[in-house]
Amino acid sequence: MNTSKSVLSVAREALAAAEGAFRAYSCRKSPRKFTQPQLAACLVVKEFLRLDYRGVQTLLAEWSDLREVLGLRCVPHFTTLWAAQRRLLAKAPADLWMRAVLDRCRRQGLLAPTSRLAAMDSTGLETRYASRYYTRRCERHRGHSKSRYPKLSAVCDTATHLVLGAVVDRGPKVDHVEFQATLRDALSRQPFATLVGDAGYDSEKAHRLCRQHLGIRSIFALNPSGRRRLDGRPRRITSPYRRRLARRFPQKTYGQRWQMEAVFSMLKRHLGSALAARRLHSQRREILLRLLTHNLMILWRQLLRHVLYRAGASRRGALLFLRFVLLHFFWLDNSAHPITIECPSLRFCQGFRA
Repeated sequence: MNTSKSVLSVAREALAAAEGAFRAYSCRKSPRKFTQPQLAACLVVKEFLRLDYRGVQTLLAEWSDLREVLGLRCVPHFTTLWAAQRRLLAKAPADLWMRAVLDRCRRQGLLAPTSRLAAMDSTGLETRYASRYYTRRCERHRGHSKSRYPKLSAVCDTATHLVLGAVVDRGPKVDHVEFQATLRDALSRQPFATLVGDAGYDSEKAHRLCRQHLGIRSIFALNPSGRRRLDGRPRRITSPYRRRLARRFPQKTYGQRWQMEAVFSMLKRHLGSALAARRLHSQRREILLRLLTHNLMILWRQLLRHVLYRAGASRRGALLFLRFVLLHFFWLDNSAHPITIECPSLRFCQGFRA
């Protein structure tokens, strides 16, 4: 799934989603220079461009278009942004913000009321920008061993690559430790019918939780446990749900598990795999901000594609909407030269004057 590369578009979506999650001001005696949604959108821009707090302050001071999109009358100090990050990305406010983003996706028709298929997996993130090989071979960094790292367990919607729920913990650790917390966190925001996961989640307890208590069809790769028999054959599976999967495994449905790997690849390629924070609580807030930024980047691109190819329902409708986008975002005046829209696949060329 493609993501947005426009800073202004992501900032606009972040501001709209934050307005549905937070009050304008945190307390009655607030200085009222900035609203909480404005500060939240500034944090998304910081993570989108992979800046620090001083960097985003300088960017806001030099970019008038961004200040106009966010409705800022003055530029917030970097300490204000740091304090807003600690307040807005705590567990309860971050949950409200994520719900607001997913609700916006549902209102736009990008996310179904109930997802057909969701995927679960976990990944590790770097705590330093130096590579693991460098820290192992370099004398100066040898003391910074990476035996412990931030571990992200997440659930995504396979159709849209939107992150539905996540839990941040310390690794290395087996996957089933965060299984229940991650699953319930995702279900609290978006129901889904089927869950796929790798062999790290395979257990009869996990299947009973999904199928009996939550009403979800669980498909996990079978993990052979115990020693083999004396004749070399694997041990017989006695648990009912695992035995049912062993007899007839839905390989085609399970093949969509790689969509979760695609989500992790998008996160690390677009927003980076190394964290700037050093403490676990700060790392958790930084990871949650990256997940929110990832969803907002997908929201704008999917919205554009949805309008172009579904709401338009015709070549003329798509071209008229493209004309509207050009006029809305570039604000061409009457003295501009005619613009020519060329679409080789449609063999159509249309010129118009703004």
